[in-house]
Amino acid sequence: MSKCRVIVVPEFVVRCRKTNTNPDQFLEGIGSGAHAEYLPHIMVNALFLSKAHRPDVKLSLVFEETSDYSRRLVLDGEVLGTVGGHDEKSLLLFLATALREAVGMAKETSVVASNGVIVETISFEHLVKREASQRAVYVLDKKGEDLRHIDLPLDGTFVLTDHIPMPKKTFKSMLRQGVKKISLGPRMLHASQCITLINNEYDRRFYR
Repeated sequence: MSKCRVIVVPEFVVRCRKTNTNPDQFLEGIGSGAHAEYLPHIMVNALFLSKAHRPDVKLSLVFEETSDYSRRLVLDGEVLGTVGGHDEKSLLLFLATALREAVGMAKETSVVASNGVIVETISFEHLVKREASQRAVYVLDKKGEDLRHIDLPLDGTFVLTDHIPMPKKTFKSMLRQGVKKISLGPRMLHASQCITLINNEYDRRFYR
């Protein structure tokens, strides 16, 4: 008798506080204080395997440097097609394409770009609040419970930030909403490295 496949759909939400929602300014921000060059590492570690991609992972990038509304870019491994290459330039152009097709969006609306990226106008705070009302949400903190010791949900949401630390006010607000603190160890890591460790934990538990 064949085993039923366990449906595992973790999501990573990465807050990008200085990443611009304007496609041209987004590309101009490469190598600047916005550190857009971090994003390809996050994308690769969240969504790709050797010679394949993860059909069971979602990645949400929340860009907050904007003249109107924050943009949530959702990359869903289940429907993700070609991204034009795994190099930094190709991946950044892939994101810029989605941003370009989302220029002028109204508040609290969404659109599916031609490359399959879902773009939603929503703030980071409202997104986390919505996620916390629907599933288990975790935020990384060195004082949190060790990832290896928690009962991982099949559809957990993991909140991270880019190179800019999460404001204490936001952190406390998330905890009031029921977001739980987890730790990946004693040392501070890049968001892309944290994603690799969390993906690996899911692999080890659910894909033996």
